[in-house]
Amino acid sequence: MELIERISRVLQNKPEIIQRKIINKLPRSVKGKVLRFPKESVLKNQILNVLEGNKGRIFIFPSPSCPWGYMFQRPQQIARALAKEGHLVFYMTDTSFPYEPDWFVRGLLEVEPNLYLFNDNNNGTTLIQSCANEQVFVWQYWPHQLKTISNWEGLYSNLYKIYDCIDYIDTFDTYDNIFIDFEKSVVDCNCLLATAKSIKNDLSIFNKDVLYLPNAVMIEDFMNYDLFDWPELEKIKAADKKIIGYYGAIAEWFDFDTVKYIAKSNPDWTIVLVGEVYPTVEMQVEELKRIGKVKVLKRVSYNKIPHLLSLFDVAILPFLINEITLSTSPVKVFEYLAGGKCVVSTPLPEVLEIEGVFIGDTKEEFERQIKVALDMGEEKNHIEMHRKVAEQHTWQKRVKKINEII
Repeated sequence: MELIERISRVLQNKPEIIQRKIINKLPRSVKGKVLRFPKESVLKNQILNVLEGNKGRIFIFPSPSCPWGYMFQRPQQIARALAKEGHLVFYMTDTSFPYEPDWFVRGLLEVEPNLYLFNDNNNGTTLIQSCANEQVFVWQYWPHQLKTISNWEGLYSNLYKIYDCIDYIDTFDTYDNIFIDFEKSVVDCNCLLATAKSIKNDLSIFNKDVLYLPNAVMIEDFMNYDLFDWPELEKIKAADKKIIGYYGAIAEWFDFDTVKYIAKSNPDWTIVLVGEVYPTVEMQVEELKRIGKVKVLKRVSYNKIPHLLSLFDVAILPFLINEITLSTSPVKVFEYLAGGKCVVSTPLPEVLEIEGVFIGDTKEEFERQIKVALDMGEEKNHIEMHRKVAEQHTWQKRVKKINEII
């Protein structure tokens, strides 16, 4: 108790986010007391109550994970789609992400029917021990997760391991053994997935069957959605200019030159970029912001994206063509289409596979395709056409394909 009081004094008067980051670095046993994690016996009872009556498969998304409250991408969407299919899904979180809901998970937190966020402050050991009599499917998508899975294998012998190769490996946070862990994860898995055809081709050196499973969309999220008070965006819309919009990561692969060109050449357009600005491109973003017609807004939660997209006149994907983007299956293109929007993209190989996307391979052609898209964007038949394309690429269809194989 004395230790906890000392920690409380150290944290006193510090901003809440700083407090959380400090707490996360404490030894596991101390952190468990400070954050009041339930006892192991309590957690096991919670898990067993959830397992009781389950008629679907059991999927676990291990830690470290893509935080549930961060950019909502493939892992979270696949977890949702599996749960909607009637399977029981545990998506692990940890306190390294100091925002909601991840930070507040103590044991189980049901976020949707059949879908639980989970943190036992022990890398899921309590969870895997509680599933001792069940067949468990582990959905790995980072090499970093191998350590957790290897620890589980020492406790549990009935793991079915899926390795989902979601991106070019250089996009991950690197560490000394990342390539060793990547190779071991691929070699040892029971089912190997690739999000892009170039990734599938690269994986052929392992002499394993590889299922090509590109990204997709939860289409119903873009058909019925909540509206939000958004003064900043409403002010932009009220200016009566065409909004050319993008949301997502603003990083090294973003084509700043093309955006700068179209912004300077078209006074009747406002370019709206919404997303996480990576530190490595902050100078380029500041340069863009000095162009009056470019507005850069902070990243928003996934539930606000359908409303945001509804205000775009044309949605864009201005990515450079490089080693990373050649292997990128952009989730946002399917979401753009589900929102009924005309999409203009640079010629990414995975985008060329998608029907109805306008392609601009130079900044001049990119601008011309936006103008074409603006001319037809409000036509009802085009809106319906884009949505029909999106309906061919749903997360439900993706996970049904997986379940047929495993």
